[in-house]
Amino acid sequence: MRLIDTAGHELVLRVVGYQSPEAEDLRLRNSWHMLEGTAATHEGSWSFRYPALTCDESPMVSTWLRNVAGSLTTGDTTPDPRRPVSDSLSFVEPNLALRFIGEQAGLAEIEIMLDLEFKPPWRPDRHAGAPLVLRYLLLPGALERAAADWDREVQRYPDRSAE
Repeated sequence: MRLIDTAGHELVLRVVGYQSPEAEDLRLRNSWHMLEGTAATHEGSWSFRYPALTCDESPMVSTWLRNVAGSLTTGDTTPDPRRPVSDSLSFVEPNLALRFIGEQAGLAEIEIMLDLEFKPPWRPDRHAGAPLVLRYLLLPGALERAAADWDREVQRYPDRSAE
């Protein structure tokens, strides 16, 4: 998944495997997705890698992105009430969170919060709660593409923890 906003901020986030692919217990082996990414802001760019989403949380990202895209007005129409959007999405591990701020001229204004292992090396922190906040203005199509990309990533590492 790749997001680039109008100010040049960029976030690339991928599901690259399971946390413990060699574990004998299938519930442990397939319970967490390993995420890898890069981010770029006016302060600099950095990379990160960490098992930050449970396998059942990962599909929530694309659903949320699609719901945000579907909630935007186009021209003088109103948002589709069948696609309500939750303002925020957070997870068990606090490394990643998403928030829908609102709409500006057909663009979605969202915030992506990167905390702990996802923060840049020049902003180290041992405790969660002070994330780096990246604010993006994105076209609905960019959100839909990001959701489709994310689905392809997640599909390669299905949730088998309940098997």
